Amino acid sequence: MDKAIALALCPPFWPDLPPLSLISLGSFLIQSGYKNDTDIRDLNNIFFNAAGEDLKKEWRKSSNREFQQNMPEIIQNKFRDILKKQITALAACKAVGFSVFKSNLKVSLWLARELKNRNNNLKVVLGGPEISRIYFKTGSSFSAQIKNISDLTVVGEGELPLIEFLKGDARQKTVCFKERAHIESENFIPAYEKIDPNSYPKKNSVSLLFSRGCPRFCAFCGERLLYRSFRVKRVQSIIDEISYHQGRGVKNFIFHDSMLNADLRALEKLCDEIIANFGKINWEAQMAVRPQMSERLLEKIKQSGCYNLFIGLESGSNNTLRRMRKGFCADEAKVFFKKLNKACLSFGVSLIVGFPKETNADYKESLRFLIENKSLIPKIEQINPFVYYEGTSIDKTADHKYNSKIMEDTADFIAELKRHRFKMTSAFLNNLVEEGSGSQSP
Repeated sequence: MDKAIALALCPPFWPDLPPLSLISLGSFLIQSGYKNDTDIRDLNNIFFNAAGEDLKKEWRKSSNREFQQNMPEIIQNKFRDILKKQITALAACKAVGFSVFKSNLKVSLWLARELKNRNNNLKVVLGGPEISRIYFKTGSSFSAQIKNISDLTVVGEGELPLIEFLKGDARQKTVCFKERAHIESENFIPAYEKIDPNSYPKKNSVSLLFSRGCPRFCAFCGERLLYRSFRVKRVQSIIDEISYHQGRGVKNFIFHDSMLNADLRALEKLCDEIIANFGKINWEAQMAVRPQMSERLLEKIKQSGCYNLFIGLESGSNNTLRRMRKGFCADEAKVFFKKLNKACLSFGVSLIVGFPKETNADYKESLRFLIENKSLIPKIEQINPFVYYEGTSIDKTADHKYNSKIMEDTADFIAELKRHRFKMTSAFLNNLVEEGSGSQSP
């Protein structure tokens, strides 16, 4: 057999950048002694690059449910030779670990079955955000379909469970939230040598991750459920990573942290080191509203090369912000926006319409806040109706799929902001709404 394990990402998934989770996990395996026994197969990238332009357009659509469900048939019909080659290579491994998202769940399970039919001794590992979502949705159990396919099912981080599995030390088929307590001691770069970075559309850009988890407890957020603790990497490890990427021509750096400004001391040190080592780099990130951030820190963020920030405002209504457990009020958001403007930092905000128990007065207050502070808000980055995520404490029936009025309110909300000539990112208006998902019964 060629490899002890292959890490695979099935289509469809966002195609523009290398999958950071997959190559980070691969790097951990390599550092743990599996350098010659680890293969990384970004099947999403392989099939996307073989697709025609019309198919690529479908690939890039957010929440394209019909396309996702049809993907097994698409790759069998359009990429038969490529598929055969990939199945042959994967079936020769001792184990295949699938990084599973909602978009590629169907293909991942289908391909896992195909591989097991080809090699009865092959072990299948399932992990990723969708596995965690199913865990919460089903009350910590999994369907017979998953149980019959998976030899190890991982909820949460995959590094430690996967190493135990490869060593033969795994004592159960489902491992939940087995996290490394300290990631600040690590100093390794994701395993880009195991893929072809130049085969991705955005060749000049790359993803970075400075921290894992989030210290806040926003009521609607499913992302915070992926981790049990908040941890920050060593600043030097990020500097080394940036230096590595600059050496191969990368110009733009995208931090995928849930909240890059969670640890302000660490963020300031990061900016200091970027300035000291590179002068500046082009970078963007997601941050929370934190009016206590000093002008000095914001100036360093600008000086280090930040060109855009994604700010999770979500609402301009104090009642709604309180129910969301955002940790700030509208006036504090206003103070924060003024500071960002003073530092000449470009940013956009995200918004949610129809959060549970949002009244008409709350709805109007949110709109009024935005309109009154239009001069402080350079861009509306994202607007969506309320979307329920398994594992949160919110009533599932509050989801837009069960209430057509929320979609109507969202459309009116967007129209009103357009009337006031707000700059918006059109690709992220209703981007979390699955195509074809009309009003449903709970």
